[in-house]
Amino acid sequence: MKNKGHIISATEFLEEHNISESEFKDRIEKLQTPLLCRCPRTVAVHVSGSAIILNDNEPRTAKSLSKQHKGTPFCADHDYHSKVDLDIKFLSISATDWEKIVNYGELSKCDFNLYAFHESGKGLAKVSARELLNTSLKPLPALIIDAAFFITSRNSPDKLEEIIIREADVIMRTEDSKRILETNTEINKDSKKSEQHYWESNKLFELNRTAEKFIPEINITSEDERKELIEMIKKHLKEKCNYKGKDLLEQAAFAILPNEHYRKIKSTKMPADKALSQYPEHASTALILINEAAKHFWNASQETTQKVQTKRTVMKTELESSDWGFTARLAGAAATIINGGGKN
Repeated sequence: MKNKGHIISATEFLEEHNISESEFKDRIEKLQTPLLCRCPRTVAVHVSGSAIILNDNEPRTAKSLSKQHKGTPFCADHDYHSKVDLDIKFLSISATDWEKIVNYGELSKCDFNLYAFHESGKGLAKVSARELLNTSLKPLPALIIDAAFFITSRNSPDKLEEIIIREADVIMRTEDSKRILETNTEINKDSKKSEQHYWESNKLFELNRTAEKFIPEINITSEDERKELIEMIKKHLKEKCNYKGKDLLEQAAFAILPNEHYRKIKSTKMPADKALSQYPEHASTALILINEAAKHFWNASQETTQKVQTKRTVMKTELESSDWGFTARLAGAAATIINGGGKN
């Protein structure tokens, strides 16, 4: 293959250098590194976008542009489009796309907002949708507002065709892989976040990390989005954190949801002031209480001669008390999490 020396499999790269998928996402976000997927030979690539033509017969302003667009076969908010004549080999996907592929197993896309790559004498040449749209509008001077690549069938140029991208399909340029290896192990993260605290079992450590991964930037605006987030969390806990059992997965996912998206817990054990400030802002009441319960049971175990951990059934019963305020199902899941897997 002509491009063989210029590209590398993302999954093989992670495995070879022992980099986690979440850490990889942090690095490519930091470096703005494009990940690639192959452009099938059976499709055609088009560029579509909105623009202000500066000497058009009907002069347009940004204000008028925002009110009405001509529309293209690909987007109602665009004005111009053209078929890309370059032999596009790869299309670029974002760090967010990568995260969705990792969490869901695959991603279907027909629009690509970043870059396309074609062969040149020196390897792979990168071109943006904005550049190609601007070129297609020449000699008219144009102010490009936005643009994207769209994929159609070669035989039906007005019919969008989705590309299914799986984790094994994601590749990267060799030059970008070298840049990633030169970055720090954790980007913009306090190393303390990765430390396993004395009260955290392996399962609780993973639950806290999962909340850190999914919750801080989430913005749930509908019940469908809430359900989608729950399924994403459950999939992650099952596949990446070795959580097992329908009830455990469901209750664990509920526990890390923002407070407004889960039942209110009335508990006398909720920390306040300085003790509460030790938890991150994204931590829900349920997650904080599970951690507080873990501390409570760990401290209790240290008071015994043999330092034996409290049995799960005893934990569950205590967590169902009015002091803790857990439901029976949450108490059972919390006891499993607190008791689960020891420590690394």
